[in-house]
Amino acid sequence: MIIEFDEKKLVETVKHISILLVIAFILTFCALSSKIFHFSEANPTQYEFNYNRLSVPGKGVASSMKKTGEVQSKVLGPQRGNGRGGSKFFDEVEKIHGKKK
Repeated sequence: MIIEFDEKKLVETVKHISILLVIAFILTFCALSSKIFHFSEANPTQYEFNYNRLSVPGKGVASSMKKTGEVQSKVLGPQRGNGRGGSKFFDEVEKIHGKKK
């Protein structure tokens, strides 16, 4: 008994699964980065204790995730832009479009 596979269909399925896995990884990394950054702000002594217990590669990953979370917080958080919870770019766009009315 010989089992035959349609190679084109198999390759397409693998491509779709690969893309979904990459997207899932990116979303998970961003969510965990934000969580690590907020934990480091809320409990700095516990964060430092946990960080010191990590291996060298683990410390690299934790540091990069903390930095990513910090950037996310600046870009998406309430303290972005000119301090009013908005972004200067969006304020300028609003100002330009507000004049056209």
